[in-house]
Amino acid sequence: MLLRPSESRTRIAAPPATVRFAAVGLGWVTTHRHIPWLGRTAGAQLVGVIDRRAERVDSVRARLNLTHGAVSSSADEVPWLDDIDAVTIGTSPATHHAVASGFLRRGKDVLLEKPLTMTIEESSDLLALASRNERVLGVVHNFQFARSVGRALRMLERGSLGSLREVWGLQLSNPRRRLPDWYEELPLGLFYDESPHFFYLMRRFLGDAIAVRDATVVQRSGRQTPISVGAQLTGGAVPGRIDMHFEAPVSEWHLMVVGSRRLAIIDIFRDILVTLPNDGEHSARDILRTSAEAGVRHLVGAVTSGVLHASGRLAYGNDEVMRRFVSSCRNRADPARMSGQDGAAVVALQHTVLNMA
Repeated sequence: MLLRPSESRTRIAAPPATVRFAAVGLGWVTTHRHIPWLGRTAGAQLVGVIDRRAERVDSVRARLNLTHGAVSSSADEVPWLDDIDAVTIGTSPATHHAVASGFLRRGKDVLLEKPLTMTIEESSDLLALASRNERVLGVVHNFQFARSVGRALRMLERGSLGSLREVWGLQLSNPRRRLPDWYEELPLGLFYDESPHFFYLMRRFLGDAIAVRDATVVQRSGRQTPISVGAQLTGGAVPGRIDMHFEAPVSEWHLMVVGSRRLAIIDIFRDILVTLPNDGEHSARDILRTSAEAGVRHLVGAVTSGVLHASGRLAYGNDEVMRRFVSSCRNRADPARMSGQDGAAVVALQHTVLNMA
């Protein structure tokens, strides 16, 4: 949380109408998500890039015709720091605390890729630094702002799905797909990098007070990433379930929102929402109707998302992440649903699973 002016030791001026950014860590997520959607966000201007590898800095800086570039892993080694107001950080999770804390200390607003930090203590430290320096701290919890998730949330709110009975997240991960080279260094490997998506989605549908009640890990000898992780959650009276499988022949991510009237199936990778009606007695007619409706809805969704993907406009919620963060940099308020507090809550849920494992 940001401190009130009377609680702060030093008043730091709010940034101008245009928030000047540097992108830190020029891996895939920064070059394919942070930078493109910053460039499409009103009031944001990318002025520089920072990375430990000179070839990355030179390549991105030349391609985007940027004013500044720095080969560094520390805010203290960037000579043009006064020319920016905020940073996006897409470095590996193990570096998040060190890199983010350096920029917070130098008075910059910080948007961090998920997971926020490696430990609960690191999360608390970043929150304290942001508060003490009156800086905005945000985390990229993007899929909750995707088109398909937004539609499912609106249906749930207006009662179209009926009473909420359960929320179930399913991940199938092919180990041959594009993966970062550092994921095996994390606790439970790929689980720690990717489970934040399911935890913040569960918080969105079940409420912020969700808790992990049980967790099961099936481990493979010699690897950090397990065969599978299952976690049972509760959000008040409504249960949630996360099942992540890391040795599948296909990569699929789905979130199923189980209502009494309809089932909402969110295809996260394709940003498609399919809803199916209560099939009653499950007669042949009911089965045919469900099959036809599922096929048509997924086909329409695939065409729509395909057109957006081909034109570079399939945002997966990153457009809203950048809009909210830029707005927060201007009005000095925490970005709703993606604040440092939200990131810390997800890290706490991850560590509950780790402790149970």
